[in-house]
Amino acid sequence: MATFLGIPFGSKYPSTQKYEDKINKLTSNFERFTEFKTSPLLARFYELDQLVHSGEFEKKVQNLKHLKFKNSEEWRQLDQYKALKSSSDIKTYLKFIKIGKLKRMEQIAASPIFEEFQTLTDYINSAEFHAVKAAKGFKNSEAYQKYQRYKTLKKDTDLKFYHKTIRSNQYKTVINLKDSDRLNTFFQLEAVVQSQTFLDQKAFLEDKKRFEKSEEAALINEYKTLEKNEEIKWFLQIQKTKPFEELKKWDLTFQDDFDQLKLNESKWMTGYYWGKALMNDNYVPASEYQMFTDLNVEIRNSILKIITRKESINGKCWDTTHGFIDKSFEYTSGLISTGQSFRQQYGLFEAKVKFDQTFPAVNAFWLVGEKQTPHIDIFKTAFTRNNAIECGLYNGSTKLTKTVKGATFTNRYYIYSLEWTKEALIWRINGVEVWRQTDNVPQEPMYLSLCTILPTEPTKMHLPAEMEIDWIKCYQKK
Repeated sequence: MATFLGIPFGSKYPSTQKYEDKINKLTSNFERFTEFKTSPLLARFYELDQLVHSGEFEKKVQNLKHLKFKNSEEWRQLDQYKALKSSSDIKTYLKFIKIGKLKRMEQIAASPIFEEFQTLTDYINSAEFHAVKAAKGFKNSEAYQKYQRYKTLKKDTDLKFYHKTIRSNQYKTVINLKDSDRLNTFFQLEAVVQSQTFLDQKAFLEDKKRFEKSEEAALINEYKTLEKNEEIKWFLQIQKTKPFEELKKWDLTFQDDFDQLKLNESKWMTGYYWGKALMNDNYVPASEYQMFTDLNVEIRNSILKIITRKESINGKCWDTTHGFIDKSFEYTSGLISTGQSFRQQYGLFEAKVKFDQTFPAVNAFWLVGEKQTPHIDIFKTAFTRNNAIECGLYNGSTKLTKTVKGATFTNRYYIYSLEWTKEALIWRINGVEVWRQTDNVPQEPMYLSLCTILPTEPTKMHLPAEMEIDWIKCYQKK
């Protein structure tokens, strides 16, 4: 039995539609699973699941069913608040604040007159002042004027109030209590016991039906409701069966569903990479009978078509003796590649492809690097008249190929894929492994190419012929 991405199949090559549907369903479910995994609904379910099954929560439920207001946390808060409120120091503080004494003291302390008086007081008590006072001409000095100003300010109503108050026991009590933990605790408790939440909780604890009305009962009911939620039930079942273990190993690095009206030029170029790189023009090897043109690549109904036609055209070919030379061609075809936009070393490369004719046309999906070799044929229909395709690896002087049979490949879509690791190349058709190669595995980034070529003149071939590409996807191991 063949498996791919966790999907089992019993036949040689499963139906492409069924295989793709299963892949799409698996991918869709994985996206659904991944998205739901971070959803607030699931987070809430897990939060409640942990909460309602915790020993602390269960203990609280039991307490709610048996406790009364007396000796409850709320009762203790109220009792502590009343005790603090009736204490002499806090009563003094509250009275002092209520009649505005503290505010007046703070305003006086921040006033210019207070600052001036403090400065003058320091001066009057200084040795400098006493020296001037003891000398002749004191009454005509600046020190005398300051002394007179000091005596005037000393009679100021606010300053007299300030100095009288600051010496009082009440003020000392207020200052000692201000910003203390004791006072902060009192105000915190006051805010609590006067809050609607506290009053509601007090009423709740005094209610014989307090548990049924409690938050804990509501949380239990919410949890039971979420337990029955179909999306959560589906998620938990999927989590047990773990169908996405293979999918989770891969990141999508390249994709084209050909949904645009024309070829996406940011992804694809038409023609061999070196022709565009060296002379910004198409060319073909001298041994091929077709010339590549942009007009032989079409997109319709989200399908890319590479069309091979019989038509005369002039173009360039590469001759190993003379280099690039002009040549007349009687046939045209198309090639697309990611030579200028996307290259990848290792990963999964796959495309859904259909071709209507083979011999002598070579329909191919292949990978190649900066040079002609190494070169990997994910599939090609090279020189075969029967229902067979080839997988191939070309590495310098080494040529390794595998002829694959077992299905009618013409006029039918199949998903051709290559899994490439450092150690091996694995070819699959509709998820079924058809060849594995561990020798001469390339170790350099490569780009994608799809094309149809004519290595011999197609005198008996029905033209135009088409190769259709529904989509292409590339992945890389995380």
